[in-house]
Amino acid sequence: MLTPDFLIAGTVVDAPLDYAEYAPRAGARPASNVFTGRLRLDTGVQQNYFSLQHDSLELVSPARPGVDTLPSFSFEFVQDGSHLVPVVRGPVINEHNWWEFVLGTGAVWDEDNDRGWSRAAIPFALMERRENCLHNGVLTFLFRDGGEVSMVAFQVVSQTCNYLQFEMAGLLAAQYEPGAVANAAVVLSRARAHRSSRLPVRSIAALGADFPGASPDAFGSVEEIDPGDMTAYGVLIDGTHYVSGCNTRYGHYPYCDELALPSYSTAKSIVGGFSLMLLEAALPGAAATPIGSVVPACSHGWHDVTIEHALDMTTGHFGSRELHGDEDAAVNGAFFLSDHAGRIDFACNHFPRQTDPGTHLSYHTWDTYLAGVAMNAVLRLERGNDADFFDDLLLAEVFEPLQLSVGAANTRRTYDAERQPYTGYGLVLQRDDIAKIARFIGPMDGRIGNSEPLYRPMFDAIKQRVPTDPGLVAELENIRYNNGFRSFDVSSYLGCTNPAWVVVLSGFGGIIVAVMPNDTAYYYVSDGGAFRYLSAVRESHRIRPMCD
Repeated sequence: MLTPDFLIAGTVVDAPLDYAEYAPRAGARPASNVFTGRLRLDTGVQQNYFSLQHDSLELVSPARPGVDTLPSFSFEFVQDGSHLVPVVRGPVINEHNWWEFVLGTGAVWDEDNDRGWSRAAIPFALMERRENCLHNGVLTFLFRDGGEVSMVAFQVVSQTCNYLQFEMAGLLAAQYEPGAVANAAVVLSRARAHRSSRLPVRSIAALGADFPGASPDAFGSVEEIDPGDMTAYGVLIDGTHYVSGCNTRYGHYPYCDELALPSYSTAKSIVGGFSLMLLEAALPGAAATPIGSVVPACSHGWHDVTIEHALDMTTGHFGSRELHGDEDAAVNGAFFLSDHAGRIDFACNHFPRQTDPGTHLSYHTWDTYLAGVAMNAVLRLERGNDADFFDDLLLAEVFEPLQLSVGAANTRRTYDAERQPYTGYGLVLQRDDIAKIARFIGPMDGRIGNSEPLYRPMFDAIKQRVPTDPGLVAELENIRYNNGFRSFDVSSYLGCTNPAWVVVLSGFGGIIVAVMPNDTAYYYVSDGGAFRYLSAVRESHRIRPMCD
């Protein structure tokens, strides 16, 4: 369908296509033209195909137009062989009612019938303002060295979003402004370093060959997760990353390594948990800092509530005694729709104090946000007003040494001058990032080479190695919540005599990262609201026993 005549003539796209149209075909050759410079798209005039598939929160309405259009698009790219690297990754703040772009590394190539043009494709995602849902797409076009460019075809037909799903496709007029890109050498160096650092990848089907008797179907089991809800899953064993395909409603997503994946509440562990462990290692006693002493808005009832209590969500301030009662009632409420001042007022003052801190677990995203605010306050007392726990601690001491993707360096922040990290959700990850984080928790045991950046007692506690600090019981009697992580004793499911604790990172909509005590890990990213993974736990146990 996407022939030169089609792209140059500007025919309307009235339905999505198979994703094979957006990828190099068999026999594709290295690009004979070079794309380095700025690509502008005319997103002000759009005649798109749009089909709303699911809107459980009834967000789409005339009062908030624009769900069926793209934000303004003017971005620089640098060609690196067959790769097309964006200078800015995102999410890119703009004035659109709905969306912010997240860009991935694309591809350039030649095909036999393109009459001297080269082709480019760029994977991207649309990220909802303030939220963490991701709707993945690809755009493609023809170009020549001198600045000639065809129309740009795009489609968004897959997502990881529990409450909003749609299909969108179209053609946009474009301008290509070739020229030197500032900091191109830095951009390329980072992109190359990340690509070279990716863990070795094999298909999930190869598990059966590498571990005779293993059943690959136990991972991403269709009995646990509906295939229509699954975005991606993988298994980590002995440093090899066994991966699923990235299936969509219109074929295989052609740029799986660049697929943008949401974190949601896995960020409570990755951002909140790791950051407090880093802060405590840098400034001993920081975790025990009373919230009321560093957050002025928390002036009543917070004098003995510590940062660690807030991370544990045991502040003693709550409305419902049900674990998720307050959180479920607050969806689309004052906290989630506010910027920093409104969020901190809600976190400090919305709920009365009902118990002593550390005695009752109420699942509150705002408690994790409050922990992040307090961490910044403590760090700034020591290092100055420009200090930021995400950039100065988490990014510098964990993300960069682990060589996570460039996109992971940007977390969702408030839209005001405070730019406070959300802490409880908002990371954009790639599948390699998830595998590396799981490896850091599991086989690496919180160490990076000779470095041990995390405060060891807090890290050991999430792995249930500290009998005096097990955390409080969460959803089930054999699940504990501590320092932003769940720990799940699976011994009764495996027939183990002694406890077998799986460290679990969990995210809204159906995101699980399960780090097993046998130094394997399993993750999946889905949006059907299912959190089932015992099939994978049992199969991992068959491959390498977890007992004792």
